Amino acid sequence: MVEPAGTALVGAAVWGQALYNSWRPRKVGIYGAPMVGKTTLDRFMTTPGEMEAISDEDRTTHEKMFKIIGAYKMPKPTRKRIGWEGQKRVVYSADIGGQERFWNLWIEDMVTRGVEAVVYMFDDRAFKGGDEGMQQIAGFRFLVDRLITRDYRYRSFWSRFKGRRYAPRVVMLVANKADRFFDETASKLWHDGRIGEHKVFDPFRDDLIRLQKAGIPTKRSFMATRIGWNVEKTMLDLLTS
Repeated sequence: MVEPAGTALVGAAVWGQALYNSWRPRKVGIYGAPMVGKTTLDRFMTTPGEMEAISDEDRTTHEKMFKIIGAYKMPKPTRKRIGWEGQKRVVYSADIGGQERFWNLWIEDMVTRGVEAVVYMFDDRAFKGGDEGMQQIAGFRFLVDRLITRDYRYRSFWSRFKGRRYAPRVVMLVANKADRFFDETASKLWHDGRIGEHKVFDPFRDDLIRLQKAGIPTKRSFMATRIGWNVEKTMLDLLTS
């Protein structure tokens, strides 16, 4: 039999842990090729609601540190607060471009901020072929290569020092724009908790295996950022893993 005082202490500890989890800032890195939904996710986490399509003029880009030459400027992370079924989390993430010339910024962002959870976004073009789909696959391969080999251009001695020790706690592969491919097969896999078997993830399986062998846990999920489907749940699943 548990004494009332003991029960109260346990309850207080659980409440305290929940409060800590809801307010402790989580460092999240959101990366991916162009036009996969990174900026839409960033805006949705900042202010949930109906999202407009992002025009070409509003696509994320970065200036050079010294006008014409030198490295690109690192964007500053911003604070978001997300919630799902009573759980809440504070997230800090930056909106980083997806063009190949910006891929080194992904690594720099991870290492300098000590990103805990990595989200790599792609869409159904990845398994349909074409240049845009191949770029999505190549971007993930680049990310995995750098995480495993730690072979990339460091900006400073400090980032080089941190890069030698850095590894994220989890990498989540997110198939965005799920409203374009969520068919009967996807629905059944979703219901059975087996979405990782969906063909949309096929182009990335070899690199997911490489991460697992390197000791970096991985997860997979569907999302449709523009209509706000499964966004909060996916992010909470990521941050409670």
